[in-house]
Parts: sequence; structure tokens; C-alpha cells
Amino acid sequence: MSDAQTISDARNAMVDDLVARHVIQTPAVERAFRTVPRHAFLPHPFVLPMDPLLSELIETDDPARVYVDNLVVLKREKSINCGTPSVVAMQIELLAPTEGMRLLHVGTGSGYYTAILAELAGERGTVVGVEYEPDLAKMSAAFLARAGYTNVTVREGDGAVGVPEAAPFDRILVSAGAGDIAPAWVAQLVEDGRLVFPLCHISVLGRSITSGVILSIHKRNNRLSGRFHGPVVFVAMQGIVAPAGNQAVLADALQRWFALEDFLRTELPMRIVLRSEHLRPPHPGSVPWLLETPNAILWIEPS
Repeated sequence: MSDAQTISDARNAMVDDLVARHVIQTPAVERAFRTVPRHAFLPHPFVLPMDPLLSELIETDDPARVYVDNLVVLKREKSINCGTPSVVAMQIELLAPTEGMRLLHVGTGSGYYTAILAELAGERGTVVGVEYEPDLAKMSAAFLARAGYTNVTVREGDGAVGVPEAAPFDRILVSAGAGDIAPAWVAQLVEDGRLVFPLCHISVLGRSITSGVILSIHKRNNRLSGRFHGPVVFVAMQGIVAPAGNQAVLADALQRWFALEDFLRTELPMRIVLRSEHLRPPHPGSVPWLLETPNAILWIEPS
């Protein structure tokens, strides 16, 4: 069992690595990751994977061992985990939350990244967490309360419907692979707000594991613009935007985007409209890339 200094050193070493790799890029995010003790937001014993498929796991009571750039298993039977720090740190940097903001976190898990959002929102801000799994909702709420976060509330439910009674939100972070954009997320976002979530399809690793990209969306002047980042692997979201068993269209579209981005070697501006806006999409032949989902239409604007 590690002592307090060893645990602190391990946490700082993990953050030093994320900073050195330019995953963490801003002082506020760095400070939050150095402040929040990951081991305090994980059930005992800590369950660590030895391979990406989670086929071999080890259990340990040593808190210092969770300060690695890897996931920590929460529910093996559903592949639910406390996500990899570098991936979530990238999401949080894209989200760009600042002090005093009202944040929504979909998929609180054990509460670790919810606590980091609470640090970034500060005492003047608030964080509302939503967790689909009842036991994890209870666990994360208990961990956050024990750590003294009075600016956070956690609710059980389907994160795809958001929390309308607590809206609007300045920022929305989603921590599970979704098969589509949930219209409620956009509706509950303020003007100049940001939404960051994994747009994913069921992977070859099994129905509970998805692969895809991080989609960052900016809502401004009643328009949605977005960018892709990744690729990434996430546990599948549950609920109304859970990835379907057959998402060949999405998988093909993301592969086409990767090929396009590699060919052009530039960041590509993306236009996004929800189908409820009744806007006629461009003809596929008139734009470099287009994707239609049940809820939205996404395309790359011609240069």
C-alpha cells in the first residue's frame, strides 16, 4: 500500500506525462487533474486491465497504480470503466469550461471526471451529472459528496434526454459512445455553448464497445458547426441514442472522413443541422463529405 506522498507523486507524474504530450494544454485543466485524486473516485479493489480487450484483469489495493493513462474497470460484464485520462482530457480541452459555467456531464461513471468538471466550474458554477446505471449513479454521488463537492448533483436516467429542468447549460460533456446527436443536447445548450461527445458505431470488439470519433459542436448564431477528433474507443451509451447493431452507414462515413482528412491534411469546417430545422441538405455531389443520421445531417463545406 502506497503512502500519501507516493500517491501524490504518481498523480503528478501522470499529469506531467499528459502535459508533455500536449494532451493537457491549459493551466486550468492541468490544475484540476492535479487536484482531483482519481483513487478516491474508484471502488476497491481497483481493477486494472492488462490488455485492450479486458480479457485479463488484475486487482490491487494500491492507489498509486491507478495513476496511469489507462482505463479502470467499474463493471466488467458491461465493459463500463473510468475512461482513459488522455482521451477525457482531450474532450475537456475541446469543451473549454470556465469558472462560473453551468455544465452537464452525461455518463458520470464513478464521478472522477465529474469532479474535474466541478473544479473547472468552481464555486460559482454548477455541474449536473446523469448516469444510466443506478448503482453507478449512487456511487458517483456518494464519492462526490465525500470529497466535498457541493456544486454537483447526480441523477439517474437516460442522458440523451438531458436534464430539461436544470437547463440551459454552457457546456455538455458526454462520456459514452453515442450513435447519433441527441436533439435534447442541442436544445439545452446556450447560445455560444459547446457540446463534446463520441460519435460511434458498434465495434468488432463486441456490442458494448464502440469506435468512432470525438465530435465537438459549437452553437453560435443559431448555427451548429463541428469538428472531428480521434479516432477513439468508448463503452457504448445506453438509452435512446445507443449505437445500433448495424451502423454500416456511420462506419462508412467516418472511414470516408478519415480518408478525406488525410488527403487534404487540414482541419475541415463542418456544418450540422438537426432534421427538425427542415433545412434542405446539400446534394452529396456538391460537397466533399456528407453524413445523414436519423437526427441530423452533417457535411463539410466546400472551400
